Formats: sequence, C-alpha cells, structure tokens
Amino acid sequence: MFPRTLVAPVLEILRDFRKMAFISGPRQVGKTTLAKKIGDCFPQRRYFNWDIPAHQSELRVDPAFFEKDRRDPRRDFLVIFDEIHKLRGWKNYLKGVFDQFEAEMAILVTGSGRLDLFQKGGDSLLGRYFHLPLYPLTVGELQERSSSWQEFLRALEAPGDLPACPHYEALFRFGGFPEPLKRAQIGFYRRWSEERRKLLVREDIRDATAIRQISGVETLSRLLPERVGAPLSLNSLREDLQVAFDTVKDWLAVLEQFYVIFRIPPFAPSIKRAIRKEAKVYSYDWAELADEGRRFENLLALHLKKAVALWRAMGQAEVTLHYLRDLEKREVDFLIADRNRPICLIESKLHDQTLAKSLVHFQEALHVPFGIQVIHTPGVCFRRKTEGGYAWVVSADRFLSALP
Repeated sequence: MFPRTLVAPVLEILRDFRKMAFISGPRQVGKTTLAKKIGDCFPQRRYFNWDIPAHQSELRVDPAFFEKDRRDPRRDFLVIFDEIHKLRGWKNYLKGVFDQFEAEMAILVTGSGRLDLFQKGGDSLLGRYFHLPLYPLTVGELQERSSSWQEFLRALEAPGDLPACPHYEALFRFGGFPEPLKRAQIGFYRRWSEERRKLLVREDIRDATAIRQISGVETLSRLLPERVGAPLSLNSLREDLQVAFDTVKDWLAVLEQFYVIFRIPPFAPSIKRAIRKEAKVYSYDWAELADEGRRFENLLALHLKKAVALWRAMGQAEVTLHYLRDLEKREVDFLIADRNRPICLIESKLHDQTLAKSLVHFQEALHVPFGIQVIHTPGVCFRRKTEGGYAWVVSADRFLSALP
C-alpha cells in the first residue's frame, strides 16, 4: 500500500475539529483504500458504499443503520460513507445524521464527483464539514514528505539539499494512480486507462448529469490531451466538435468537476499586454500523453496543483497557481502567488539546462523572489545569477520532493 499524506489532516478534522471530513478525487485514485486506512485508526467503525445494493437497502430500511455497530459508547466510532452523493437528497441526509449524532461519532464522506461543488440538491452543509482533495500519487507523497507552505519556501532557498526520488521515473511513465503505478507495466496501463475513461464518462458522468450527447463528452475528453500546455481555445473546440460555444463550456466544467482535467488560469494583475482570459488545460493522468515534453509539463502541473490545493485546504496559505504569457509570446509555465503577490516562477524543460529567457524577463519585471527551471534530466542542480537576482536549474526528481 502506498503512503498517503492525507491521513493526518483527515484525522485532525474528525477528532480535533469535530466536523465531517469530505474527500473527493478522480476515479480509482485510492479514496476507498484511504478511507479504510483511516478507519483502522478507530476502534469502532462502519463502512457504507452506495454502490453496493445491500448497503443501499439497509439505509432505506433504517437511515440510522450504523447505530448497531457502535457497541461501546466509550470508544471512538467512525462511519464512512462512500459515494453517498449518488443518493437523492444526500445533503439533507448527511445534515440530519450529523446534527443528531455529532457528539457520538465521526463521519467521513468520499466520492469521485467534487463533493464541495456537487449540485445534486439538498440543504447546505456549510459549517459542518471540511473538504480535502485526494490527488494522484506524487514524488513528495511517495517519499512520505508532507511539506508545508513554509517548508516549501525554505526549500526554494536551497533545492540542492532536497533528496532525489527513486520512484520518479516510474511516476513519469505510469502516472500517479496507484494500480498502474504498482504494476509498472505499459500494457496493463493502456488497458486500465481505456477502461477507466469509458466507465468515467459512460457511467459516472452520464448518471450524474443531464447531458444527452455523452459521446460528445467522450470525444472532448480525447481531444484535450493534444492541447495540454497551451492556452485553451473554446472556439477551436467548438469547431472541432460542431456544437455550440456554451455546450463546450458546460462539458469542460463537467470534466473538471469529475477530475478528468484541471485548468490553470493566466496571471495578469501587473503585466502589460498580458493574456487575461484563456486558461491552460491539463490531465489528472499525465501518463496518457505520448509526447514526453507535454507529459513532463503535465506531471509538474499536477504536482503544483496538488500542493497549492492542500496548502489552501489546510489553512496554511492563500496561494494560487497560474501561468504567465504576454502578447509578445513570452511565457513561463507556472507562477505561484500568495494573495496576488508573485512568489515563485517555475519553467518546465525536458532537458534544456540553459535558463529560459522568459523566466529571466518575468522574474525581473515582476520582482519575483524565486525562479526555478525544472528539468526531466536527473542529477542536475545549479544556480545562475540573473538581473532579477538568481534562478535555479534543478532536476524534477529533486525539486518535486519539496511539494506535499
């Protein structure tokens, strides 16, 4: 079993904050395995999965079915609700359960749709839960490092001190989903990837939305990998799919909601002639990208996306992730900002160790403290002086250890 760094923050929500913990993430990312691992921390627990017909029947007959599993009122008790958002009126149900049993048990909720945004009716659960996203496995997680925002800032001062990750090459080839990463066989990955995509679109999305042209959504999901790393033109997609602009917009929102893709917006507050509208799109499964340059950029994007999301979810910083591009086509792949103040520029290069001119330009123009050029080639770590200060060129297997 792979280590998952969410265990500690979930236990904090359940035990210290006394709120429900919501965990959402892509299909087959390991939510159920994580939930059961957290369940092992409780002397009494009950696992419920809406996808199991017997569990559905039990809830319909007795909404408080879990009470019989709480045999000792003096010991901690956890109820795990897996895929409960598929129940009509699930928010009302959880609200009632939490309000009635808050003092008697802890509640963990998992689901493949984004539980924090899922629009399937019911009363608001505001104030009763905290949400944490579960992302594919990353370098820091495999090394059992859960770097905080402050630890990341310290690592930027001297990335050469970070340990290289022996699992990096496997992550690059097979992605961060536990099953294909564990097997490490390209033939298995291809079969797994195709089956996962079909189930996700034809079952999860079809059953949870009112979309009639589900084949169009599947076609869109296959077109997007070709556009990874570039500003996404909805008009271009509309023409390719022969559908209305708003239809493409809605389909993209659904694919994002179900963790098929994520988008990174441009950063423009203080840049003249900056691109301000078009986001860049990335996949949660970077291994599906045949081109190694795109795959490497996507891997880096997912690591940064995950880190920023966790730092925000755990209340460590109000950080956001962006990219930079101006009308002169100068571009830096990633920018981390703290309340709109640029903190770090990160450029992705497969093998090129020469500092990118755009990185140097924007670091000076925006007075960014840290500039990092991350490369796929192992064994590289050095610093170069620039007009804006200095910038590092560092291998991904080392730099990514600074992220949770």
